[in-house]
Amino acid sequence: PCTDQLERVFLRLGHAETDEQLQSIISKFLPPVLLKLSSAQEGVRKKVMELLVHLNKRIKSRPKIQLPVETLLVQYQDPAAVSFVTNFTIIYIKMGFPRLPIDKQCELAPSLLTAMEGRPQPQQDSLMHLLIPALYYLKYRNESTKLSSLFNLAEKPKIVHLLLDFMLDVLLMPYGFVLNELSRQSTPSGQGSSTSGSGGVGIPQPPPGMSFYAAKRVVGDNPWTAEQLEQCKLGIVKFIEAEQVPELDCVIHLVVASSDTRHSVATAADLELKSKQSLIDWNDPVIINKMFKVYLGDIPLKTKEGNLMKPELKRDPVSTRVKLKIVPHLLRSRLAAEQFPPNIQVKHH
Repeated sequence: PCTDQLERVFLRLGHAETDEQLQSIISKFLPPVLLKLSSAQEGVRKKVMELLVHLNKRIKSRPKIQLPVETLLVQYQDPAAVSFVTNFTIIYIKMGFPRLPIDKQCELAPSLLTAMEGRPQPQQDSLMHLLIPALYYLKYRNESTKLSSLFNLAEKPKIVHLLLDFMLDVLLMPYGFVLNELSRQSTPSGQGSSTSGSGGVGIPQPPPGMSFYAAKRVVGDNPWTAEQLEQCKLGIVKFIEAEQVPELDCVIHLVVASSDTRHSVATAADLELKSKQSLIDWNDPVIINKMFKVYLGDIPLKTKEGNLMKPELKRDPVSTRVKLKIVPHLLRSRLAAEQFPPNIQVKHH
């Protein structure tokens, strides 16, 4: 009976001529069809896969067709769902979310964060890739308290940590960066220190302040254009302004953003940093350690752990432009001056 039902869905898809008809069938049948991937019968699973291949062709050639993203997000978060089902469900969330109207994307933004909980890192990255562009459009004015409770991040320290790490990499990402262009580069002769120092011969050179792995995460499956990246960076600064996360965790984000090559991002971050000056304790070890870490990158340490770092995870120091923004803040910190060895390492960079 199960394969008969799938056959009927197949027929209905075949008869759908307009986008509206196709969208109606997809909205109704896609979530339950995905659930059938957990069937014990191989014949059913095979039929579902055939159906999905057919569906993908139809969806990809019709960019206006909306997918039932909200239902899929609920299904994705079901603790009882098997990983085979969730792995396919996120494919359609990724396909459908950018097609949604902006106001719907804003409405579902908190659900993306909730959905990250306990997921494999590639899936968390995909969800962050959908969330970050939506931040630019979120309305925070006079709704700060409402949005704070909507995002509910106070109860999700792991998600906050993930999100802030990803956001910092987005802010460090240069405009117009192309990953595959980078992948064609061989290790430059005479400049081996940037890669071979950590045993990374043949690892492509990442942007300053980033590792190859971090760059790959930010580029994702659908790289942002320079204009989209600018909006993403502005969205992150707005998100920090709206105090959605503890402000002291975001000081380094604002310092990096204030060095941005695009005026809109640098100005917004600078203004926010100035407004927070009286709140920031420049002798706070958390703030200072983050600044040193970003400034210096991963310096190979003569320890077991340092030697174990995979070359693609090794972060390079940031560009001179970012360093020039960090140094004045370090200079006002007594703690930074006393911190050894980073105080000497910064001096030599």
